[in-house]
Amino acid sequence: MTKPRILIWDIETGGVNALRSDLGFMLNFGYKWLDEDKVTVLTVDQYPNWFTTKGGINDRGLIGAALEVMDEADLMVAHYGDKFDRRFLQGRCAIHGFTPPPPTKQRDTWRIARTAFNFSSNRLQNLAMVLGLSEQKHQKTRDEWPGWWFRAMAGDATAIKSMAQYCAQDVRTLEQIYLRIRMYDNPHPRLFIDEHRQVCKVCGSKVQYRGLAFVGENYYHRFQCSNLRGKNKCGKWGRETKAVKDC
Repeated sequence: MTKPRILIWDIETGGVNALRSDLGFMLNFGYKWLDEDKVTVLTVDQYPNWFTTKGGINDRGLIGAALEVMDEADLMVAHYGDKFDRRFLQGRCAIHGFTPPPPTKQRDTWRIARTAFNFSSNRLQNLAMVLGLSEQKHQKTRDEWPGWWFRAMAGDATAIKSMAQYCAQDVRTLEQIYLRIRMYDNPHPRLFIDEHRQVCKVCGSKVQYRGLAFVGENYYHRFQCSNLRGKNKCGKWGRETKAVKDC
């Protein structure tokens, strides 16, 4: 059974309006592969012609490198990524004349939390705190914000490197949030295939059959992932696709 590559990713942006891809630019692309230790942050200053006094920040090299990483992913995970990160990156792709990233399925932890819970806030910082995770979002100081953004716009590579550390911590925190709440993500796509439906579709662990699921006039055998311990515990519920026949 092939283990899927799950990309945990986040971006840092800047510009006149860092929320709009035609008024801003990408400064950092942070990522890690699920269950691997290494966090990588690609920074705009790693690529040729990234800054000129006349034109300012040029993120073309960074965007191209980010696309190469995304090409390898079987599933992507981001926080508020459906509404911001993915659309911002695609906007920069269009501006630079790149083809779009692959249409890889993405799980948005902001959307999962918004659908499954009624927390006071679904921001990354609040989710990490409420869930009591060992990885917490870095708290910006008054000197860091908005200083980072102004210095980066002026071509200060030290500010971009400082933002990269902030981005890396967001990626580590995001991974823990995803692992904690993915069991609540009902539309999560199937990542592991087993013709006998003996493995969890999300993490590949064995399942335990527990009761029935009633849908309309039919009912189905229901099961739960047996991976209920450790940092990568799952516990996702599912059901068979064929209805139970009357005996």
